[in-house]
Amino acid sequence: MKRVIISIGILVLFLTGCDISIDYAMKMYMRDNIDRVEILFNAREGDKGTKPVLAQTFMDRENIENVLSFITKKPAEFYKCGYSGEIIFLNDANSSSPERMKFNIEPGCEHIVYMFNRELYSRKISKKGLEFLRELRDRVLK
Repeated sequence: MKRVIISIGILVLFLTGCDISIDYAMKMYMRDNIDRVEILFNAREGDKGTKPVLAQTFMDRENIENVLSFITKKPAEFYKCGYSGEIIFLNDANSSSPERMKFNIEPGCEHIVYMFNRELYSRKISKKGLEFLRELRDRVLK
């Protein structure tokens, strides 16, 4: 019985540890390979067929780190709410393959989705991130 409990404990630690290391690995990869971040918003409801609007570009390390901090380690559901916009992480030396993360900031659907190592992840957005993105959206999409 004792072995079973220890085995289950080790399995739980391994599984949760893997998930945390994925978040850490993704952020480390971005820190090492990204020169620029672009935040785009989709047109508001009723403005179908319009291109996403470029709202903000960051090229400095501090703001790139700030944007990465919006992505929490907390898993989120894969909502079927659509997306408010996307964050594009670019490397000027290799601009042909940017990293794209789609997000939704509408109440009840707040999350960000990204691919890393051929896996799809959905994470909650931090309160600070939600405040920033909502304020930015309201300024850009009047």
